[in-house]
Amino acid sequence: MSEDFFKNKDLKTDYLTSLYMRDVAVDYAKSLIEEQKPFSLALVDIDNFKNVNDNYGHTTGDIVIKKLAAVLKNSFGERGVVGRFGGDEFIVVIPGITEYDAVWSLLREVHKSVDGLQIEEVKNLYLTCTFGLSRFPLDAKNYDSLFELTDKALYRGKIKGRNCFIIYLESKHKNIQLHSGNDTTISSMQMHTQVFRFLNSAPHIQDGIKDLMLFLGSNLMIDHLGIQTKNGLYFSQVYTLTNSEEFSSISHPFFMDNVSPAMGVYYLNDVANLENINQTALLKECRSQGIKSSLYAVICYNDEIFGYIRADSTSTARIWQYKDMDLLITAANAIAMSLHFQNKKIEEL
Repeated sequence: MSEDFFKNKDLKTDYLTSLYMRDVAVDYAKSLIEEQKPFSLALVDIDNFKNVNDNYGHTTGDIVIKKLAAVLKNSFGERGVVGRFGGDEFIVVIPGITEYDAVWSLLREVHKSVDGLQIEEVKNLYLTCTFGLSRFPLDAKNYDSLFELTDKALYRGKIKGRNCFIIYLESKHKNIQLHSGNDTTISSMQMHTQVFRFLNSAPHIQDGIKDLMLFLGSNLMIDHLGIQTKNGLYFSQVYTLTNSEEFSSISHPFFMDNVSPAMGVYYLNDVANLENINQTALLKECRSQGIKSSLYAVICYNDEIFGYIRADSTSTARIWQYKDMDLLITAANAIAMSLHFQNKKIEEL
C-alpha cells in the first residue's frame, strides 16, 4: 500500500469493525488514480444479511459484521486496504494487483476464507459473501466509472446466485443494468406477469413455452434450462456464458422423487452433497455435464404431472434465491395449466 497516503494522518475508522471508513478507502483509491498507479477496487456484500437481522436480531447482526471484517482484513493482509462501505458492505483497495490471473487467485483465496464462515456465538449460522471487482486503468480512468463497474460486477454475482466473486469484463458485463430495491420489486411483479403473457399471447402453446424458456434463462442467467420428462429433455436453452454446453436428459428419478409436494420444487445448491447421501452415480452424471447446482420445479395440475422445469448452474455452486424459485414455480404452474386445458403433453409439442 502507499505509505505516503497513510503516513502521519489521523484517518477515520469505523466504531464497530475498526476498519477504515468508506471516505478513507475512496480517497485512497482516488489518490492512486491521481498518481496513475494501477490497482483493483472490490466490493464485498454479506449474502442475505437481512435474514440475519430478522431472524437473530441486530445484536447478532453486529457480531456478524465485526467477525467478517476481521476475517477480510486478515485474509487480504498487506495486499489490500479494507474499509467498511456501510451496512453489510465492505470496500477494498488492492494496489498493484491488476493482472487477471493474480486478481483471480487473490479473490479465490479470500472468498474461501469467508465461504461458510461459522459464527460461533450462534449455532448453525454460517456466512457467505459476494465479491465484485474492477481494475484501474484497464476498466475505467476515473473513480466514479470504476466504482460503477465494480458495482455491476457485484450485482452480477448477486443475480447469479451469490456466494461467488466476479471480476468485471467488458465483453460479459458491459450491458448489465443496475436496479434499486424498489426497481427489483417492480421487476419481479412484471416478470410474473410476463410468464402468463408468453403463454396466453402465442398462437401455439409450443411457441409460448419456447419464448418463456428464453425469457427465464436470460433474465435469471441460468446456464442450462429445459423441461425434463421421463422420456427426455425438451425446450432446452443453454446460456451463452455457460461453462459447459453439454446439456442432456438425466433419467435418474432422484430429483423428481424428492420434489417437495408443498412447494413443488427440489433444489441442490451444491450437487457435491449428493455424495453425502450415497448418490454417487447421479453425481457422476451431473459432473459429466458440468452441473454444479440444480433445481427441479414440477409441472403439475390436479395431480397430473407433465414434467419438470430443470435449471442448472455450471459456473459455480448456486444459492437458489427464493425470488428465482418463486418465478420458476410460477412458470411451471402456468405451463401445467396450459397443457391441461389444451389436453396436450410435452412430448406432443
